Amino acid sequence: MTHDPDELYSLPREEFTAARKAMAKAARAAGDAQAAAMIDKLAKPTTAAWLVNRLARENPSAVSDLTALGDALRAAHQSADGPALRELTRRRTEVLRELVGQAGQGEPLSESITRELEEMFTTALLDESAGARLRTGRIASVRDLSGAPAWPGLEVTPVKRAAPAAPRKSRDAAETRKAAIAEAKAAVKAAEGERAKADKAVEAAEKAVAKAEERVREITEQLDAAEAAELEARRGLQLARRGAKEAERAAAAAWRKRQRVEE
Repeated sequence: MTHDPDELYSLPREEFTAARKAMAKAARAAGDAQAAAMIDKLAKPTTAAWLVNRLARENPSAVSDLTALGDALRAAHQSADGPALRELTRRRTEVLRELVGQAGQGEPLSESITRELEEMFTTALLDESAGARLRTGRIASVRDLSGAPAWPGLEVTPVKRAAPAAPRKSRDAAETRKAAIAEAKAAVKAAEGERAKADKAVEAAEKAVAKAEERVREITEQLDAAEAAELEARRGLQLARRGAKEAERAAAAAWRKRQRVEE
């Protein structure tokens, strides 16, 4: 087993935790304690993040279209092109709706998952680095799109472009964009807090299930042993009853013999 996180984030979500444990164990056995520690820290993707990762792997062109739209929006802001901004803003709404549908592959999604998908796609649209991270197909939550990567290789360096002297309208557009990003990040932070609470609840429930399964196993073993003991006891009882009947017949025969002798 390699130590590549791609293997983990390409698995079905329900297999992630067990596979992460096995990968970390393999890294320790190979003497790579640093890799094992990093693997242990890899977060299990939320349902929405898993859907985005799947989309990035199976339909990378859809994600590329999203980041291309972000580039176009930034260019329109810098040039203060009002008509282009209006058209691109309309297009952004359509693209976000289409991407949410493609990520779910036509399956009905809960409101919370839909909201998180929209937050991730919006963050990738507004931030060039976030868009590049989303294309890797190995994110665990919205936080991965705005924070430092948890694994070497997730680092991305946006292409540097020469920035022309910005007119007043361009600066105003930049300030508007900055405010929008700040608002989006605040919403992401709040959603991430709720996600963390939900993850803790899931973890606690998983531990309770594991404990209950272990208890059921113990009780089953005890029941099997008790049933075996009961079966053995019944066999002993049958033998004892058979011996008692034979002894009773022998005693009766001895009594009759004595009577004949006495007569």
